[in-house]
Amino acid sequence: MKLITFEVATPVGPFQRIGAVLGQGDQIAYIDLNFAMAASLADEGAARPQEMANALIPPEMIAFAAPGQSSLEAAQEALDFVEEKPDARGPRGEQIVYTPAEVSLLPPIPHPPLIRGFAGFERHLKTTFAKMGLEIPDTWYERPLAFKASCAHMAAVGEEVPWPSYTDKMDFELEFCAVIGKPGRDIPEEKAGEHILGYAILNDWSARDAQTGEMAMGTGPFKGKDWCWSFGPWIVTPDELGDPAQIPMAARVNGETWIEATPGEMYWRYEQIVAYTSRDERLVTGDLLGSGTVPGGCGMEIERWVQPGDLVEIDMGPLGIMANRLGQKPEARPFTYK
Repeated sequence: MKLITFEVATPVGPFQRIGAVLGQGDQIAYIDLNFAMAASLADEGAARPQEMANALIPPEMIAFAAPGQSSLEAAQEALDFVEEKPDARGPRGEQIVYTPAEVSLLPPIPHPPLIRGFAGFERHLKTTFAKMGLEIPDTWYERPLAFKASCAHMAAVGEEVPWPSYTDKMDFELEFCAVIGKPGRDIPEEKAGEHILGYAILNDWSARDAQTGEMAMGTGPFKGKDWCWSFGPWIVTPDELGDPAQIPMAARVNGETWIEATPGEMYWRYEQIVAYTSRDERLVTGDLLGSGTVPGGCGMEIERWVQPGDLVEIDMGPLGIMANRLGQKPEARPFTYK
């Protein structure tokens, strides 16, 4: 299942809804899961179908994801109903099926609680750390390590990404993330999968010249990454995605393919990442666990740099295509205070 958050125009202003993708290629449709469930319940003769649907499939992604498997089962029931009755409407005549042209996709979780950016691929670290004059610390081989990042600006597919005034070396990253569904604490590895709602593209935009100086401090990146992340266009549930190590990936800039890759096995698997992160700490619904950049998966590795106004497309097959155009660079301002 591919889960989305979308915005639809109404006479009283835009409304955000959650849904799922049906079909492939040019034949896809977006299904409003909440209204589809309400229509299914009304078809069965339920007395209060909309109220029941709101409990089973709340129209907001974090509330929907928190119960875990039961929410996905309800969503599948709603999709099955729509496939049987594609012309159905909600109990009060609400539209259920949309074409892509009728809605705007938002980040699947517009305001995640927290991003933890892990570094799951050793070959990428070796290459980029060497370029920054750093070495992989021994502790990275002992436990999965991450930096925590701001979620203040999560860019949707098609949204322009601002160019910070303090960088001349903007970079993209071929990276995906696991999205926490069911919350938990002290989660064992063998149960980690029960807490992962699904996977999505997470483009970790990086100001490499700012990042290099920050990393020398040993505290991880800060202004080098925190102005914007791209997330979406949808969350793919584990049963549909299959093995993340085999995801076909490509980065295109203004239509030219710069990178083609498959990630291969992560040094730290997501089961280990979930178990370690949740030790004496609660993972909450909507938390994003970034994989880190796949080997060869950024401009820094291939020594090519995007420019203001470029269109960057991150293509990950079943995870979709995250396309963003870079904004123009504002007037440069000194980035020191002495």
